[in-house]
Amino acid sequence: MFLKEIRLIQNDRYALLLIFVLPAMIMGTMWLALEQRSLTPPPNSEGKSEDALIVGLVDDDPTDTYPDQDLSENFTWYLQNSPNFIITLYDTEEEALIALYQDIVNAYAVIPYGFEGNITGDIPAFVEVHISSTDFDSQAAVFSAFNDVVIQFRIDHGWISHEVRMNQVREWEPTGNYFAATFGVFLLVFSIFIATSATAAQAIVGDVPLSRMLLTPATKMEAIIAKVTGYFIVGMIQAQFILVLWMGLFGIVPNTDYLTLNIVLALMSFSGSSLGVFISTIVTTRLQANQSFLFLLFSSFIVGTGFMEVGIIDEYWPLNLGRVMIFDTAFKGVDIMIFSTEIARILAVSIGMMIFAWMVFSKRKSLA
Repeated sequence: MFLKEIRLIQNDRYALLLIFVLPAMIMGTMWLALEQRSLTPPPNSEGKSEDALIVGLVDDDPTDTYPDQDLSENFTWYLQNSPNFIITLYDTEEEALIALYQDIVNAYAVIPYGFEGNITGDIPAFVEVHISSTDFDSQAAVFSAFNDVVIQFRIDHGWISHEVRMNQVREWEPTGNYFAATFGVFLLVFSIFIATSATAAQAIVGDVPLSRMLLTPATKMEAIIAKVTGYFIVGMIQAQFILVLWMGLFGIVPNTDYLTLNIVLALMSFSGSSLGVFISTIVTTRLQANQSFLFLLFSSFIVGTGFMEVGIIDEYWPLNLGRVMIFDTAFKGVDIMIFSTEIARILAVSIGMMIFAWMVFSKRKSLA
């Protein structure tokens, strides 16, 4: 019996391929990420690093109490000469906030009224650094680089008593547990997309009743539509369950309405269902369907989490588009209609997978 199973696996070329593709993808991704980091170009002729952050700056301090220097202008000079920052000056904090909302800047800092007066009077001067609560990649980099500037500013002036301190402000943070809000909002789209894909991956392969049904006037396209619709409904039921748990257990109050969240999750459910049915048409065994789901799961972790640039995949893959949509709607309160292009792409990719599934299914002679 053991030898029989080995022969079955040996004859299953698709399964053998995935056995080697999955480790190669994981190790290849790690190698690519390390190569991207090691190949980062050195600072350019202006002294700015290739990954310098664009930071807005508002100088609200007109005080002149420090001898021989305007400390707010001097601190601005330190920020402008940091290799990690490209500084854009704004007249008002409202202008800087709009720039942050529109992703023109990665963050903005406000030098408050009394900055120079506080330092002169040996009182800590707090500089507020505002960053979007959805910009997880830049948060640590901004705060670390800003702290380096503060340290250099203090060292050059011979100060050691924390005369300048940084106050971190996360904009558009939903009410409730911040970690649960930020990590959970990604899990919403990821779990719905993956769960519907996983359940639909075995929708057709080995479906004996479907084989008998196709002996009736029912067409294979009708079978594809029925499968996708059925698993889409299952995905939406799951979406309500996970939304209620996310909002109820952690006290999350998103900065958008419940309908908007459901529209994004409906797109994930539809695209996941379409992908799962497509997988179910190209595989010939349930083992292949399970392995295909594992391949989908690991590849989604790699290309869908946003921790590395994946080029055109970010522009068209439903999970990546859904990740951006859920963050901007749930946190920034962006109107869902702003994403009309992204919605059209998700629908186009999903319908395209249904058409490809029908084309493959039409040539199948059996389902097992």
